[in-house]
Amino acid sequence: MSGTNGDALISKSELIGRVLSYKKDRGVKLKILPDGNVVASGETENEKAYARACSKLISFNRGHMAELADEIIGDASDDEYQSFPTWCLPEPFDVFVDEGAKSIGCDESYIALPLLSCAGAAIGNTCRLTMKSGFHAPPAIWTMIIGDSGTKKSPAFKLAGQSFHRHHNRMIKENQQARDAYNAELAEYEASKKSKGAALEKPVEPNPNRCKTTDATVESLAPILSCNPRGLLVAKDELSGWFGGLNQYKNAAGSDEAHYLSMFDGDSVTVDRKADWQCPIHIESALVSITGGIQPGVLSRSLGRAHQESGMAARFLMAQPPDRPAKWTEDVVSTSVLSLVDEVFDGLFGIQFQDEENTPHFLSLARDARQRWKEYHDDHDEEQVELSGAIKAAWSKLRGYAPRIALVIHVVTQVHNGDPITEPVTDDALHRAIRLVEWFKREAGRLYSTIDDTSEQRELRELADWIKRKHGGECTPSEISRGRWNVKNADEAERLCIDLVRMNLATWHTEKPPRGRERRFVRIT
Repeated sequence: MSGTNGDALISKSELIGRVLSYKKDRGVKLKILPDGNVVASGETENEKAYARACSKLISFNRGHMAELADEIIGDASDDEYQSFPTWCLPEPFDVFVDEGAKSIGCDESYIALPLLSCAGAAIGNTCRLTMKSGFHAPPAIWTMIIGDSGTKKSPAFKLAGQSFHRHHNRMIKENQQARDAYNAELAEYEASKKSKGAALEKPVEPNPNRCKTTDATVESLAPILSCNPRGLLVAKDELSGWFGGLNQYKNAAGSDEAHYLSMFDGDSVTVDRKADWQCPIHIESALVSITGGIQPGVLSRSLGRAHQESGMAARFLMAQPPDRPAKWTEDVVSTSVLSLVDEVFDGLFGIQFQDEENTPHFLSLARDARQRWKEYHDDHDEEQVELSGAIKAAWSKLRGYAPRIALVIHVVTQVHNGDPITEPVTDDALHRAIRLVEWFKREAGRLYSTIDDTSEQRELRELADWIKRKHGGECTPSEISRGRWNVKNADEAERLCIDLVRMNLATWHTEKPPRGRERRFVRIT
């Protein structure tokens, strides 16, 4: 086999060796993009030529890209957003996210995160991944996409949940048909009691089958969960209302929040009802996935100190990509890809419990995957020991997300390929899950460092991002006043530059050209 332009394809180890050697010897930083291309951070023609060559070499095999990304993933600075690793998603989700992001003009994470939550909810309580005795990871995934109005969160959220919503609508329609039939039979039964003949048998009231809700109070959730042992998805286009609802009744000692924390793991929950306190609702395994969006200015208020200390914040996988200009495109998600995603969700919802007692299928890790998990677990814990506060809590939950995501990747892959879901979870599935968790760890580190920012601090960070995008990281006060519509004059731009330096986001520099005026500017750190 040969590559583009006749280049012979080389082994993965040789390819990785060449790339790492080039990085070390010549100081070139390479970055893997979601579409498989490799770009060099330098500006020389040799660097660009090498990047193109690497792209050709890895394009034939996703495995090359995965192993290269393992080595290169840390190249970007800690405060920069890193492209979402779409290649970690199982087929056909990877292509769906790529095509969806291009058609909407949004970041891939805006589709990928809700999609993971939807897939986890569709699997629900039917499957668990057994890591060891007493440790059975459920597929519940809580995700939050963060962005201002106009960043295409809503259309991305809608596309990601399209197949799931189709099942929800089907269930609602079937529920109404069952309710209509029940009401008709009940009327006949009541009429038969008044007649002289033998009374008919009283009909059994049907259970309302559901897979999703937007009414997120635990008192409303409990009766739905009691009739739906698979579990539920709480999907909120704006999660700020959900967080506000958790704090609405503070005299209840945070009971709603405590119940939700239990539902993250699928634990048993008992909910007392105000109208009938003598008959509480008990759910043996209450499993809930959550997904939604939120605006950056609301995030700090919603995920305040109380939610950070309770562990609520740590349970959310978050992404806040930078704003990108909206450009018209004729791209759409192909009907063939949409059909494949629909078929996968048909298969996920088609998974049945082991028995009438709603016993889940307990899956195991393949032998090579078990060794990878051991190494990852120990390395992750060494990192966590050095942390403290909210980010340490997030690290703890992120470690537990690796088996959850691996379970989802495995089951989706098996369903897509038409293979039994009960086969051991492969090393490839766990590898992809760990890469995703590493991305979420990086994103959590970025976001937790700014989550308590004031509005003024957020505006300064946005200005720093603008200087990076528009001016390559360097900018004079005059350039700021001319380029930012909300900066009134050069004096205000000067004050903003001073504030950037005060926040350690930039440093002052002066250039004295041989001819012309001295140039004084800030350089983003």
